Amino acid sequence: MTLRKTVKIVLALLVILALAVGLTSINHPIILKWLTGSAKHHGAPMSATVYTNGKVNDHIKVFYTDEAKSYLVSLAEYDNAGKLEFMNINLDEKWIGRPAAMSSRDYDLIAGHLFQSETGGKFSPFQDDIKGFNFDPQLSFEGKQIKFNMPPNNLQIDSVRIILP
Repeated sequence: MTLRKTVKIVLALLVILALAVGLTSINHPIILKWLTGSAKHHGAPMSATVYTNGKVNDHIKVFYTDEAKSYLVSLAEYDNAGKLEFMNINLDEKWIGRPAAMSSRDYDLIAGHLFQSETGGKFSPFQDDIKGFNFDPQLSFEGKQIKFNMPPNNLQIDSVRIILP
């Protein structure tokens, strides 16, 4: 193979890659943030069992984060209003929080994998009376089980119990 053919093949592959990233970023703008290093990839959800109001709920997904004993809970499939699509459970500091920003530039599920921007990584505790819900979720955890109450919302969820794998 000649040098000219090799250069053409490499350039064609680069153009195809640029087109694929460009077209993907139209529907999923967080991809560009991830490629530039300002977004995290949390991967696929863990195989946790989630109970809401005492019944198994397969629509709520749990993701492990980079921080120790911290989990992201996705209500995106369950929350049609978009007010509480994601929440963070921090077991070390014993609080649950909602993100500072929740647009598709801050959180996105792509092929079942969660991406989170730097801005999406900032949370306000539920107890906060300005940015939170002014609500104590009564978070408790022992072993592989996490329990908490939800603030009044349109999701009709009062209590959540998560059993980790």
